[in-house]
Amino acid sequence: MIRKLKRVVLLVGVIAAVYELPLHAVSVAVGTCQPALPHFATIQAAINAAPQGGTVVVCPGTYAEQIAIFHPLTLKGVDSNGSNLAVITMPTGGTGTQVWVQATNVNISDLVIDGGNNGATSCGQGPNGIVYYGSSGTVNHVAIRNEIPSGPGLTVCNDGDGIYVAANNTVASNVTITNSSIHAFQRNGIEVYGRGASAKVQANSIGGNTVGPAGNGVAIWFGATGTVTSNSIINVLEPVTYPNQFGAGYGIIVQCSQGVTISANVIGDTQSGIVVTTSFCTAESGNGDSNTIQTNKISQTHIFDAVYVCGDYNLVQGNTLNSTSEAGIRFDSTCAAPGVSGYNNTFSANTVNEACMASLVDPAVVGANTIGSNSSYNVAYDQLLGTVQTGGFCTGAQAPAIRPQNLSMPVLPSRKDGPPAPVVPVGTKG
Repeated sequence: MIRKLKRVVLLVGVIAAVYELPLHAVSVAVGTCQPALPHFATIQAAINAAPQGGTVVVCPGTYAEQIAIFHPLTLKGVDSNGSNLAVITMPTGGTGTQVWVQATNVNISDLVIDGGNNGATSCGQGPNGIVYYGSSGTVNHVAIRNEIPSGPGLTVCNDGDGIYVAANNTVASNVTITNSSIHAFQRNGIEVYGRGASAKVQANSIGGNTVGPAGNGVAIWFGATGTVTSNSIINVLEPVTYPNQFGAGYGIIVQCSQGVTISANVIGDTQSGIVVTTSFCTAESGNGDSNTIQTNKISQTHIFDAVYVCGDYNLVQGNTLNSTSEAGIRFDSTCAAPGVSGYNNTFSANTVNEACMASLVDPAVVGANTIGSNSSYNVAYDQLLGTVQTGGFCTGAQAPAIRPQNLSMPVLPSRKDGPPAPVVPVGTKG
């Protein structure tokens, strides 16, 4: 009986050993904080060595490299000796993308992506934090910062995305971005671009200008889809003056995309809170129609509107719109795109407190939209007609002004004027 028991124990030990081997085999480490794992000096070397579906754990430290991922895996920072700060910086003189992903099921978490050491000397050289192209995965608890071209005179560039999710007619992307901090960018905190691209953007903190402009907190456009829910988007401003709304800083923009849901976000200190537009659309992308904007809290929109709609069949409902320089909502029919715009939208059950006007309606679409029961407090006018606010209606005392330090900067041209420049991958396939 004792012999049989020993044989069973030995057999269990053999089985355990067999099952333990794959666990080690699918994980590799960057740095030496996980001595039981195969370890590498660089993140790219570890990625190249990791098998399909494997895990690359990154020890605390600073890694000056640009990496490319071409197969499914998990890339994550790890705790060691009381620290979990793993930072990917640009190598000296580096340009373009810091983390390029072109594969399905690539999950990135617990890392800092810092573009501050970039070597951009001209527009079009980035930097961009993370790019998913024709890819899928999750970005969770990641901090992305300083995605701003560093060379002199580059404040006029249209560069610098925190996270860019892109697709086209031949590839699709589907990415979840959650619990992350994205700040100090020149173009967009998060950009979702092209038909076939989709993102779930949830519970992130986005914004925070440094010297120079910040285009949009979140941009979903040119046929992309997704949801933007429960994010904090604060301090997204550009050096513009009235009436250059299309060069302004937006909390969220949906341009030439349909079926996007924007809900339960807190947006503040921007020049327009949420913008839906049909400008510069194509037959392929479709127009800015049938989007839902619900239960958001928008405050301190300097110069322009809390919500701007220049599309059709959009629902704006149950939002709280506080302290806006122009209108709580503006309906516009002047977008230059295929078809018509500014029709069959609904604005109801919203609260507007401190604004020039609760609603500003293009005379061409009066009666073509539903303006339901809304609550208005401390507004100069309940409703005005026009395509822009007529000068002299409101004074500086009635709404917040743009910060003086931004007004002192050079006025930039419109940057909401078409598709972004193509993103060039970095690194080599491992």
